[in-house]
Amino acid sequence: MSASRLPLKVIGWATVEFALLTALAIVRAKLWTYGSDTGTFAQIVADAFGGMRNGVEAGSHFRYHWSPSLALLWPLVALTHSALPLQLLQAAATAACGPLVAVLARPYAGTRLANLLGYVTLLYPPLLALGFDEFHELGLFTPLVLGLFVAADRTRWLWFAFCGILAVGLREDAALTLLPFGIVLIAIACRSAAQGRGLLEGFTIAPRALAVAGAGLTLTSAAALAAYYGIITPRLGGWLPSHFYVYSFAAGPMALVAAPLTHPREFVAAIFTFGRFTYVLEALVPLAFLPLRSRWALLALPGATIVLLANSGYVWRMGDHYAALWIPWLLVAGVVGVVALQRRASETVARKWAAAAAILCAIFLVAFDPLHPLHYLHSYYGDLADARRAIACVPKNASLGTYDEWFSAIAAQRARATIDVTSGTDYLVYADDFPSTANQLRIRPAVAAAVARGQYRVVCRFGQVSAYEASGRP
Repeated sequence: MSASRLPLKVIGWATVEFALLTALAIVRAKLWTYGSDTGTFAQIVADAFGGMRNGVEAGSHFRYHWSPSLALLWPLVALTHSALPLQLLQAAATAACGPLVAVLARPYAGTRLANLLGYVTLLYPPLLALGFDEFHELGLFTPLVLGLFVAADRTRWLWFAFCGILAVGLREDAALTLLPFGIVLIAIACRSAAQGRGLLEGFTIAPRALAVAGAGLTLTSAAALAAYYGIITPRLGGWLPSHFYVYSFAAGPMALVAAPLTHPREFVAAIFTFGRFTYVLEALVPLAFLPLRSRWALLALPGATIVLLANSGYVWRMGDHYAALWIPWLLVAGVVGVVALQRRASETVARKWAAAAAILCAIFLVAFDPLHPLHYLHSYYGDLADARRAIACVPKNASLGTYDEWFSAIAAQRARATIDVTSGTDYLVYADDFPSTANQLRIRPAVAAAVARGQYRVVCRFGQVSAYEASGRP
C-alpha cells in the first residue's frame, strides 16, 4: 500500500494513543502496580526455549495455555531484563488496531468514513483496556485478526500466513476461534467468481487462493488444538484451566457444552445472569450495536461462548484480557454494519452512526472506564524503597516468595520468584503493614508462625519490610 493510501491521520492519533499508553506503563512499572500476570509472562518469555517455566504456574506455561508464539518475544526480555517491553508491545498492538480498521474499511466506506471507524476503534473501551492491562498473550490477538482480514481482502497471502501462524500460536482458545473463521473463508471462496467485490461482502477476486488460505488456517488451528489437547496436556497432567468450566451439573468443558441438553434448567440458571448480560452490553453499546447489522458478528460467538461459560466473574469482567477472544470480530462486523448503512441509506446516516459510536465510547470511558486508572496509578505500598532494599538482600538465583505486585517488578531478573507463598522457598519478603486483607488475614500470621517454628529467620529488615531466609540454607 502506498503512503498516499495509508490512513495517515488515524496513524497520527494512534501514535498519540501509544505514547499515552507508554507513559502510563512506565508510571505503573515505577509504582509497582502491575499484578502477577506481567511478571509471570516475563518469566515465561525469558524461558522461551527451556519449557516456558515460571514460578507462579509452578512449571511449564504449557500446563495452562498453548503459547509457542511467545518465543518470538524472547529478545525483548533477554536484552532488557525487564517486563516493561512486553507492556509496550501490548500498547503498540492496541494502538495499531485503529489504522488496521481504517485500512480494512477504506475500499468499502471511503476515506472519511474509514478514518472515523479508525477513531472509534482507538476509543473502544474494551480494546483500550487491553493496552493498559497487564501483559497477556491475548493482548496481541486483535491486531492479528484484523491483519488476517486485511491480508485476505487484499490477497496478500504471505501476510495472511504470517498473521495466521502467529495467532494460532498465541493460545488454544484463540486457535479455537480461528478455526470457524477458516471455514467461513472456504465457504466464501466456494460461492465466489472472479469479480470486483471484496471479502467483507462475501466475495473475493481470488477464490481459489482464498480457499487455500482458509483451508490452511482451518488445518493449522485444528492441528494445534489436536497437538495441545491430545499430546501436550496429557503429558503435563491435563489442562489446568478446565476448572473454569466446572459446575454442580457439569464437570468440565465437554460436560458443560452438553449441559443445555442434559441439564437445561440448571444451565440456564447458571449462565444467563445479569453480570454476563451487562458484560455483553459493555462490548456492544460503545459500538452503537453496529456489529449486529452484519453476519460477520457470528464469528464473535465462539470467543464469547468461551468467556461467558466460565464460572468466574473475573473472566467476563470488561477490562480483562479474555474480551480479546471476541471483540476483534465485533470490530470487523461493525465496519460491515456501517457500510451497510451507507449503501442502504446514505453516507451522512452512516457517519452519524459512526459518530454516535465514538460518543458512546467516550461516555463509557468516563462513566464505566474498564481501565480503572485511579486504582492502578498510585502505589499500593507507601515505601517501595524499603521493599527494594529487602529484596536486594536475596541472592538472585534463590527462590523467593513475595506479593504479586512486587513479584511482577522483579520477575524478569529472578526466574525462581513466585507469589503469596509462606513456605517452600529459600526466601520470603513481606511487609508487616502491607495494606491488603490477604496479607493481614493469611500471609502475615503464616510468616510469623513459620518464624516461631524456626523455619525462617529475618536476615534483613528495612522499615516494616523483612527478608526471611529458610533455616538450613548454607
